[in-house]
Amino acid sequence: MAFFDWLRNVIEPNRSPRRRPRHAQSRRVPTPVGPTPPIPPEPVTPAPSPQALPLTTAAKPVSQPEPATQPATLVVRLVDDQGRPLQPALVLTGYLNQPVNFRFPKIAGYALRDVHGFTQDYISEYGLTTLVYVRHWGQPIISYLVDYDTGRLLELPGILRGRLGTSFSLTPPPVTNYHIFQAQGTQRGTFSQQPGQVVYYYRRDSWQTVQRVHQFVFLQTNHQVYDEPGGQAYGYQFPTDSLWRLFMVITLTNGDVWYNLGGEQWLSAKDTVRREHQFVDLGLPAPDKWQPETFERIGTVDYVPGKAVSFYQEPYGETAGQLKHGEALDVRGRVVDDQHLVWYQIGPKAYINARYVRLAKIAYA
Repeated sequence: MAFFDWLRNVIEPNRSPRRRPRHAQSRRVPTPVGPTPPIPPEPVTPAPSPQALPLTTAAKPVSQPEPATQPATLVVRLVDDQGRPLQPALVLTGYLNQPVNFRFPKIAGYALRDVHGFTQDYISEYGLTTLVYVRHWGQPIISYLVDYDTGRLLELPGILRGRLGTSFSLTPPPVTNYHIFQAQGTQRGTFSQQPGQVVYYYRRDSWQTVQRVHQFVFLQTNHQVYDEPGGQAYGYQFPTDSLWRLFMVITLTNGDVWYNLGGEQWLSAKDTVRREHQFVDLGLPAPDKWQPETFERIGTVDYVPGKAVSFYQEPYGETAGQLKHGEALDVRGRVVDDQHLVWYQIGPKAYINARYVRLAKIAYA
């Protein structure tokens, strides 16, 4: 057997030696040198319960910043462009570095123009904001300057603007070679949402009296035709023995009398004869004279303050005198002509156009 072991070692030199059988192994018993200290038992850690296991897969909550606790106050003033308060001041409260929750107030009749000291956040413990408002524009007041006798516009209309609620006052502007004759419309008041209109009527300085008539004129000679009394002559004439309709009779300050034949056609009253009807030369009866109807009222002259208006011997007749604005009138009769214009009889030979009369209201018992 020893030979086979040697041969195996030659053939397999690296093979580990064969283990001897257990019964062939000798058991070595250590010789105790001294008393051996006892080994303490290893502590047993109890298994954790499922509820106590940490959530290793869950996301950790994000820490939130603590809210600000410093209070802040913002005072908001609402004023006009002159610094006058429009409403009581507003007091806003919050916390520092927090947004200001605020909407700009709307004020009737005003528009917000400027903002001073406003911030989106509360940046200090105490703050002040000023909101400046301006009034809306009111509707304009338009003034017209008109030639009373011809209806011609003397100048371009004037436009007066102002803020709502502010007052206005108008006076007739001067016009070269004209003087103020009458005014219609409100000249004093406040601007509102409704537009206003004032019409100033002027009359030429050289025109002393003006009569609107429904008469005719017979020309005894050829007459040159002009564009206005004492104005530029046209290139034609009206012939002798011709009859023309009259609309106005003008007396100038130098005493000259001129007739208006319609539009801008004027001729001198020299060598003419005025007639009440165009058929008077044919032997036809003349039209009836003015027959005023009974009309008993009291009133006052409604003209221009400080001025006087003319009254006539008959409607469209000769001037009988003048009456001051505000003078009392005792109306006795009324005449309505063929043009539906009304005249009031204020005396035996005294008539005044109804447009210049303000009748007193009748008090009923």
